[in-house]
Amino acid sequence: MKILRIAFCILACLCLAASILLGIFFGILWFLVAIAAAALFALCMFFCKKRSEPAEAPPAAGYFENEEHREEK
Repeated sequence: MKILRIAFCILACLCLAASILLGIFFGILWFLVAIAAAALFALCMFFCKKRSEPAEAPPAAGYFENEEHREEK
């Protein structure tokens, strides 16, 4: 999954860079198409990142967090 994240990041950057040239030479429509492609690749990158990271387990209660073992003053 890490290789997919890197590939999607590179594709998003390339689409973003190409969008400027496409907008200058071919018009606003091609600029918006390239921006939409960059956004799609960025979303794919974040989706792969979310799927590859394990869910965090809640922290275990320590000695001082447990009510039964707390000293009363």
